[in-house]
Amino acid sequence: IKETQKRTNVGLIATHNGKIVGACHIRTGRFREAHVGEFGIAIKKEFRGIGLGSFLMREIIQLAKTELKPKPKIIKLGVFANNKPAIALYKKMGFKQVAVLPRHLEYKGNLVAEIIMYLEV
Repeated sequence: IKETQKRTNVGLIATHNGKIVGACHIRTGRFREAHVGEFGIAIKKEFRGIGLGSFLMREIIQLAKTELKPKPKIIKLGVFANNKPAIALYKKMGFKQVAVLPRHLEYKGNLVAEIIMYLEV
């Protein structure tokens, strides 16, 4: 809440029949990274593939441009290298892959690569 009040974080929640089915946020960095917004999103399995992720991403990016101080110039994210649907969504939204960190994240007991992507806004 403090980050939202300071205008360094914006978030959205998607609900269906009173239950949360998706959420996303953009949080700006500090000091020399104050122009960079870190993006995160989560969608319940049964609500994936219907356009909810695209909708939330478009809305949160617009919200970040109008509400965050300072306005982000870059939005970055990290994604599991084996999450092909998410990577396809991010590319569709204009994000570019800039790095791969091998064995950086743990997923189901295995170490997998993390792909770092960014979007200039």
